[in-house]
Amino acid sequence: MNTTLISLNMISKYFGKKLVLKDLNLNISKNSTIALLGHNGSGKSTLLKIIAGLSKISAGNIDYAPQLKIAYIPENFPKIDLSPEAFIQSMGLIEGLSLEHITTQSHHLFDAFQMTDMVDVPIKFLSKGTIQKVAVIQALLNRPDILLLDEPLSGQDLHSQKLFIQMVQDLQQQGVATIMSCHERFLVNQLAHTAFELSDHHLVPLDFSAFCEIEYDVMIFESLSEQKITSVIQTLIEHAEWDHNRLKLIVPRNHSDLVLKEMLNHDFKLRVMKGIDQ
Repeated sequence: MNTTLISLNMISKYFGKKLVLKDLNLNISKNSTIALLGHNGSGKSTLLKIIAGLSKISAGNIDYAPQLKIAYIPENFPKIDLSPEAFIQSMGLIEGLSLEHITTQSHHLFDAFQMTDMVDVPIKFLSKGTIQKVAVIQALLNRPDILLLDEPLSGQDLHSQKLFIQMVQDLQQQGVATIMSCHERFLVNQLAHTAFELSDHHLVPLDFSAFCEIEYDVMIFESLSEQKITSVIQTLIEHAEWDHNRLKLIVPRNHSDLVLKEMLNHDFKLRVMKGIDQ
């Protein structure tokens, strides 16, 4: 029998007179792996902030298990003056961790995420992807009971994405509950067992078997500039992201041939193509 960590009971959220969430019920138990989908502005980030205790509800109630540890990785991390090393150390000390644990764990994670040459650079000067790594490292500094992820792959390179997914999978095997908002259905396939869509202010359960049936390819193309991809390609792909002069696409495998042909016709050069799990 799974232990309930958080119970949301008929909660609603308004911003002024604008209704964002209405009469939501959700139980989060140990070993929960929940994906939240929905269009931009549907309330996914707001719901995560409510679960984290960072945003007050307008109606309903929330029950928390005692002494609950919640780690939250926001989509947009603030550009502050502190360096990654100073920030991580400060957050670890606030959490009550020993300096020895903070130093050992943070150095391991900085190395794993290929950040050792950036630990002394003020966060405000780092790229979005690197700042997102800092947020991930902070959340993974000590094992939480619940891990909240808001668009966790935003801005991260392929190496970091693969590493992050593996780390989250390891935490899930240790019983850590995971709730994430995302657009990428391939990520839902890898990290979640239950999925909801936020639609018309409500949580709508989704048929999870549909996610498990989809296979994906990663395609990396090279171009002299960040030229726009066509509307045809946009309808065929799951995710697109530039890293300097390289464009990474996540493509449902049944669309791969069409995407490849379209990209080559627009003078993109294919550099990598592989299955999402390879």
